[in-house]
Amino acid sequence: MVFCAQMSADTVSVVIPTFNASRALRECLDALTWADAVIVVDMYSTDETPDICRAYPNVRFFQRRGYIYENVNFGFDQAETDWVIRLDSDEIIQPDLRDAILHVLRNPEPRISGYYFRGVHFMFGQPMRHGPYLDEFCWRKHMFRRGTARYQCHSEHEDITATGELRRLDGHYLHLTNPTVSELIAKMNYYTDRDAERYTDEEIYAPSRVKVLWRAVKLFLLYYVKYRGYRDGHAGFYCAVFRGALYQSLEAAKRWERWKASRTT
Repeated sequence: MVFCAQMSADTVSVVIPTFNASRALRECLDALTWADAVIVVDMYSTDETPDICRAYPNVRFFQRRGYIYENVNFGFDQAETDWVIRLDSDEIIQPDLRDAILHVLRNPEPRISGYYFRGVHFMFGQPMRHGPYLDEFCWRKHMFRRGTARYQCHSEHEDITATGELRRLDGHYLHLTNPTVSELIAKMNYYTDRDAERYTDEEIYAPSRVKVLWRAVKLFLLYYVKYRGYRDGHAGFYCAVFRGALYQSLEAAKRWERWKASRTT
């Protein structure tokens, strides 16, 4: 009689950076009980985030200062599993995506080093289907063989650098971002502050006012007209205003502010 040993599945860690993330964190972690480990890297939250994390047996909780992507890299370094998944605290893995991930872990393809996940993004409490959230824009690099992906940490919205062949994975996650205007504005202010403090000498200049205005108009028309943001109603209109025109204008103003300060020192 011949006995065939059953191959064990690959293991996976999910890395999540947090700061005052209690709003959606429980829902995020409830959807990750199947993961071998969830590595939370927290920037010293003052809300219930630490207590929530400590209630889950598969969560490893760390606290450190640093930029968001630096903390993700730190989380990658703590992982001891075959694979890592990069996730935000307001991103909720849905059952179809969970099943696809588990299938990969049970049947890994040696030539594939990572996977894109598709997100369904919410803004102001409703799912967005147009503007910057057209389906073709909603695939992001999320899952990697350990050691094959890392952030360069130059800006708050950079893409992750990954090596090897990547493939799209079936299923989806929900991204419960920006439920209120106030939270969106707070995030924009945080991200542009963190970018502005990292400008090199070559990146500090006074942007052309004409170019700033033209880019604002161009981005609004791109998101609202060409990418049919108007089909998302009021949310689509304000998304085109905030995510396009206002964000780039805010970034330009802070670049000018740094330039002005550099001329007085």
